[in-house]
Amino acid sequence: MRSVMNILALQGSPRTNGNTAALQSALLDVLAAHHTVYHFHVARLALSPCQSCYRCQRQQTCPTNDDMHLLYPHLAQCDMVILASPIYFYGVTAQLKSVIDRCQHLWLNPLPQRHDRTGVLVLTAGAPDQHGQGARITTDACRIFFSCLGAPLAHTLVATNTDRYPVTQQPDALKAAALLGELLLTKARPN
Repeated sequence: MRSVMNILALQGSPRTNGNTAALQSALLDVLAAHHTVYHFHVARLALSPCQSCYRCQRQQTCPTNDDMHLLYPHLAQCDMVILASPIYFYGVTAQLKSVIDRCQHLWLNPLPQRHDRTGVLVLTAGAPDQHGQGARITTDACRIFFSCLGAPLAHTLVATNTDRYPVTQQPDALKAAALLGELLLTKARPN
């Protein structure tokens, strides 16, 4: 018997039901059957960008009063963090980047590394990304964020060419998401 994990899923696309949501949902459907998933559509939150005030260095939390404070407890305590975003100019969306940047206080005051925390990145790209450069550059940037959370990036799932073939028309991508969900279930912490 496995213990229930708390999973934080952040969906960074401005589109509620687009390609990124479809790919992330295929993964979350598997995990949600066994674990608690806290899912946030970041574009629907009231978030301000980081103001580089550095008050977080003294206060050990961000002083900006907005919806980011709904995410901080989950970011600090969850067992798994799943970021999902379309690739915009070799990076995540501005909405998701605001979340990442607002974790400056976690960079200044790092969370302890836990051997049982996991980071997962779900990416979509409208272009074919034939050489994987967009996914690679985006992944490298996100790897630092996951490390800051004490949840090292363990898996990256990518679906490309979604402008021509939406994720819902890419059975291999949806199958890969479900298989990743099954793999993550097998790595869940034992009781």
